[in-house]
Amino acid sequence: MARPYRSGAERAGRLAADLSAFKKSPGDPAGRRAEAPDVHGLPEGRWLSRGVYRMEHIFRYGLPYGKRELCSPCGAGRMLKLWGGNGTPVFLDTETTGLSGGTGTYAFLVGIGVCRGDSFSVVQLFLSGPAWEREWLAALEAELPESFGLVTYNGRAFDLPLLRARYTLSRAAPSWDGAPHMDLLTLARHFYRDRLESCSLSSMERNILGLARSGCDVPGYEIPRIYAQFLHSHDARPLHGIFYHNTLDIVSLAALQVHIAELIQGKCGCAEDLLRAGDLWKAKGFFENAFALWRASLRLGSGKGGAFLRLAEAEKAAGNFSAAHSYYEEALAFERRPTAVLEALAKLEEHRLDDCAAALSHAMHALRWLESHRVFRDARWEEERRNFRHRIERLERKLSCRNTE
Repeated sequence: MARPYRSGAERAGRLAADLSAFKKSPGDPAGRRAEAPDVHGLPEGRWLSRGVYRMEHIFRYGLPYGKRELCSPCGAGRMLKLWGGNGTPVFLDTETTGLSGGTGTYAFLVGIGVCRGDSFSVVQLFLSGPAWEREWLAALEAELPESFGLVTYNGRAFDLPLLRARYTLSRAAPSWDGAPHMDLLTLARHFYRDRLESCSLSSMERNILGLARSGCDVPGYEIPRIYAQFLHSHDARPLHGIFYHNTLDIVSLAALQVHIAELIQGKCGCAEDLLRAGDLWKAKGFFENAFALWRASLRLGSGKGGAFLRLAEAEKAAGNFSAAHSYYEEALAFERRPTAVLEALAKLEEHRLDDCAAALSHAMHALRWLESHRVFRDARWEEERRNFRHRIERLERKLSCRNTE
């Protein structure tokens, strides 16, 4: 069960208790800790405690970032409240000793992005060795604002469970459990699944934000190996590419949140984006927003079939059967395989509009289409054919009974 999200004095008191617990390590009754190794080659920053190094990068709003300018993501966080957003977002990303998780995997670098007055700040906390993990977790707690919402990319499945496990092993608990959390990967997949080869954050950067990383970047799969080498050499210079990688991950998260918030508001010129944005509003029960976005997509000249079908289904669910019928008829012109729409029309006409003749006509149309497209003949084709033949026979019986009355 998630612990309640704390803020203010309660959170500060709990953090002080955690810091006190971190003074001793298991099996060391005297409270002595191993000395931090001599580390050389770290970028500008400062040691917070033995083994914990802090770096910070400031990005002024208005600077170019890919195809757009960097701006405060706070407004986007408020707009995305239904999907876990928050007006005080904290963007979080970790770099770890392995990519598969498990208790043997730990995070050695955490980046957190926070909004300042006129800039976006990325704070990075580097762990120079596992002996100082407790101090590292305490430093992370100290960087978090009083109240906030977390924003991650696949954090629900990877970053947050991994961090929770490390807190547990350190006999502590995260103050952020229970805080609002938005995993942007979920929304990115909603908009771009089947449209991009990958929905990874690097793919979003290239294809959506228009950002090209420099040669300083390190591929994610190389990061565990580079850190393992550092633990033997204590030479931090090869880690600079990891710090760069993590920094851009955080900034891209902020830029991507702004972009997705714009899509959900319909601030885009792509019919498919409008359709998918409408789907999100519908799933949350905001049908007027969904209708407006679906109708807006009709003005863009593409994706009309999908818009008409969505509008038809929504009108049918609302009990507006005549309007639904009109939208289904409009959708027919855009369907490569029209049998589903023809079936929907036939059902509507038979059961809601009491027009069995029209239902029979559409059912026969569907059967003729199936018979003339045997290239699709498979188990689905056979089942559809049986269903339409059964529907036609039933409608013919209904009409025959009515004609003899």
